Amino acid sequence: MLEVCFNDSVKGALILAQHCEDNLIGGAVSVISNRKGLLPFFSKRKAIKEYRRKYEKLQNSAISLGGVKEDIIGVSFALSEGDIASSISLEECPRKKYLREQFLFPRYCGREDGSKDFEDFWIACIKDLEVLKSKPAQIRIWLDQTPDAQCGLLFIAHMLNGSGTEIHIVSLPEQIIGEDNICIKYRGWGEVEPQLFGTYLENETMLTNEETDLLAKQWEVLKQENAMLRIVENGIVCSADINYYDSLIKREFPESSCKVAFLIGSALGKQNILTSDVFIAKRVQHFLNTGELVLLQQSKDGFYSSTIAAK
Repeated sequence: MLEVCFNDSVKGALILAQHCEDNLIGGAVSVISNRKGLLPFFSKRKAIKEYRRKYEKLQNSAISLGGVKEDIIGVSFALSEGDIASSISLEECPRKKYLREQFLFPRYCGREDGSKDFEDFWIACIKDLEVLKSKPAQIRIWLDQTPDAQCGLLFIAHMLNGSGTEIHIVSLPEQIIGEDNICIKYRGWGEVEPQLFGTYLENETMLTNEETDLLAKQWEVLKQENAMLRIVENGIVCSADINYYDSLIKREFPESSCKVAFLIGSALGKQNILTSDVFIAKRVQHFLNTGELVLLQQSKDGFYSSTIAAK
């Protein structure tokens, strides 16, 4: 069975999840402190001990998915943003142009030109898309509530509607209860440990032909509307104006000043905006153009390092 996801982070996690019982997954621990002496040493040792305990527990509960990495398909087209009415192809097309702008956005300076990396990424995306277009017998979609994943589901349903392909769904629960009865909420599958993917297979369902047809029709409507943004409201994908998240972003405007990266991180984390950092960065640029934000210091290290303030 093909495993289908909607961004490269989840694709990588699924590859690890295929054979996670083999203890091939590593990790890193760091301790950040402004104090010298023994405290950082003991804090680091304690952190490493805690990490090993949690890792061992994860490994003990791990259920491997099996298969080979060629079974992992990434529909990593960020379909919640930009033009969706145009076709997607290996050659130049609106979707490729949009993703290239996102990929090469000057977050930080000093980075190598990523044009080749983007081309490699795009070729891999098209290769995965062609596998889906071949109408495989079965696919299993790893679905969460992010707009990209919800749009991806509609996109696939539209593409495979009537093809005979069985479409299975594994939905990420809205919340789970972890250790010490702590409630854990994931933004998406990209935050889930690879060892846990297999434990969610008990939630797997299969779409009926009627359900697939309904999802396909929803995508057709969205294509006709072809808004610059798509969001999820009450579990339904809807077209939205480009300024849909503006009020949430403005809640994180600094009282004095801050780095652009801090504002972006606050909007993503505190306001739980389910979009990309670059999308918010472009809205910050918009607020600078309208005068709602002021650029105090343009950093030579890139836009994310620049200092801004609310007017």
